[in-house]
Amino acid sequence: MKRYLIFTDLDGTLLDHDNYSYGNNKKMISTIINNKNEIIFNTSKTFSECKKLLKELKLSNMPFSTENGAVLYFPKIRFNKIKNSSSFERYWKLRIAKLSSKSWHQFLKQKQKKYNFLIAQDLSPKILKKYTNLNNTNMMLDREASQIILWEDNFTKFKLFKNDLKSEKEGVLIKGSRFIQISSICNKRIAKKLISHAYDIQFRDKYSINTIALGDSKNDIDMLNSCKYSCLIKNSNGTHVKLRSNKKNIFKSSKLAPDGWCEVLYKLNNTLETKIF
Repeated sequence: MKRYLIFTDLDGTLLDHDNYSYGNNKKMISTIINNKNEIIFNTSKTFSECKKLLKELKLSNMPFSTENGAVLYFPKIRFNKIKNSSSFERYWKLRIAKLSSKSWHQFLKQKQKKYNFLIAQDLSPKILKKYTNLNNTNMMLDREASQIILWEDNFTKFKLFKNDLKSEKEGVLIKGSRFIQISSICNKRIAKKLISHAYDIQFRDKYSINTIALGDSKNDIDMLNSCKYSCLIKNSNGTHVKLRSNKKNIFKSSKLAPDGWCEVLYKLNNTLETKIF
């Protein structure tokens, strides 16, 4: 019986958008992994943020993706060396995004002469707390392959900035619920595809090709559109993201995170022949 790969966003999906609580989801996670399924973080959060949460939720032996697919991590205890990866702590690290966070910071400092935006790395902890509700923002700023900004200019300038980003650095911007990430080309769909491929190579037919994904924001759309089962968590605006018009197997929560995470998985599970739990 093939088990499932379950890709999940964190903020606003598995975690409360405002206080980052995972509520009762820890119990559900234990049930899911005890049934031999995999739960894989596919998030805008950094390695430092993920590492702490993975330990709390007892998911440290699962691979995960950080900074919106910029960097992937595979636990050495379970995975052989991944092609083009490097050794990092207890993981094989595969960086997808070409340029480093330092390179992007230098680029953005130059662009501030032309456009009006804030670079999160340059803001005081007090100001960052206003936007994030985090007492300690060090882990959020511990980035490897991206920077995050707050746009304060008009829409016309935004389009020009986006063009500069693409033409000068082959860069992309990814809108999250709070910040805009600036990085080389990457996204959660690419991360999901590469992680799924690694499972296919190393575990053969143990896991189903019918992947599951959960998300609430625009930066989750590519991932949600590319999986078999799409679980949409009601976001902080009280709406669900819109997927492509011909997308099937969509399940929507009526609750916000963290409760919406369990709710939508129950809905999905009721329709599956091979159950998640």
